[in-house]
Amino acid sequence: MQLASFPIYSYGEEHHISRRWQNCEQVTKVALDKLVDIFRKNDFENLDPVLNTIQSGCGENEFIQRVRILRLLIEKKTTGDIIADYLAKNYQEVLVMRWDYSVEEKYAQIYQNNKADFDFVPLRHSIDSLIKIKAIALLNSPSYNLTEQEEKITLLFADHIDEFYQVHSGTTPQTSSKNKSRSTSDGYYGKYRHGVNVYAGAEFPLTGSDPVFKTSTTLGVFFSSRLSDPFLFEAGVKVRINSNDREVEYRLYDEVEVIRSMASLGIGGTVAYKVFDNDKFIVAPKAGLFWEMATTGLSEVNEGYYDDGYDYYETRSVRHFYINTMRSTLALAAMRHFAGKTYIGLEAAYHFVPYNWDNNLITSIQPNYGSLQLFFRF
Repeated sequence: MQLASFPIYSYGEEHHISRRWQNCEQVTKVALDKLVDIFRKNDFENLDPVLNTIQSGCGENEFIQRVRILRLLIEKKTTGDIIADYLAKNYQEVLVMRWDYSVEEKYAQIYQNNKADFDFVPLRHSIDSLIKIKAIALLNSPSYNLTEQEEKITLLFADHIDEFYQVHSGTTPQTSSKNKSRSTSDGYYGKYRHGVNVYAGAEFPLTGSDPVFKTSTTLGVFFSSRLSDPFLFEAGVKVRINSNDREVEYRLYDEVEVIRSMASLGIGGTVAYKVFDNDKFIVAPKAGLFWEMATTGLSEVNEGYYDDGYDYYETRSVRHFYINTMRSTLALAAMRHFAGKTYIGLEAAYHFVPYNWDNNLITSIQPNYGSLQLFFRF
């Protein structure tokens, strides 16, 4: 089963990409100083050459489109097509992410680690402040009669995120667009952050008249990727508390031991693909793979001596024995925005766990399980 594919670059390709990003960063750095001066003086006749220079070195991006739209708005020129193109490319999501990270305490470090994601325009750069000032002036000026589409994009440029999404969704804003203070949507911003998912639920056998592992409590903690991406990734640990299991026979060297497993630990991850996302609700089927170890309660102590040339040292180590297997999972998860950056969700899953892959296990254990888990994303 192919879960995900990743690009593989040769050394030459990697070198070319690195050189391209270095050139883009240098070109943008020089251009930003010119753009600040242009916006302070409203010297828009010299704007296009600067933007074209950035685009030739970096390609088209959100920042270039934002500046071009703002100029057309200020000059009262037709904006319909370029705004529609901006929204069609989901550049609004890129800008919302930018406004979000700009208010973080460690914004400088965030930018240094993710320069390309921010089009090589530093967070809290003075050009952002100037764009916000110009956008707020457009909203407040009686000499501008903005269309609904223009007002929507101007609210976004002014960092009035709640009002932008109210207009964007077709609802009527509750307050005037004039004299707005900065407003953010933590629920929407939460999609652009990596998170931690905490799971709790129950796992139960799907086949077998008297299965070894009966209904058991499950707990899990996973680090997860950003919800803004179409593919969602998790990596972490899952524990099943085997409170209702039967005794099984396990071969330890030449002896047959009767053991009972108290818990199972799985280490691995999942990949999911969003099939529905309206910012409030997200639905995603997922697949996962885990290395699983079920405890046996068996261990051995190894003692020995170590000679370093000067003295003898006694050594002692303990080896624990586990039933080792590989757990594969198919699941469907649904989550809803709860509050702030928190989501609450429910996951139903099927698990194939072939315990008898372990040659030391004598008793046959059925491999098919289902689970239902409640989870929170923070």
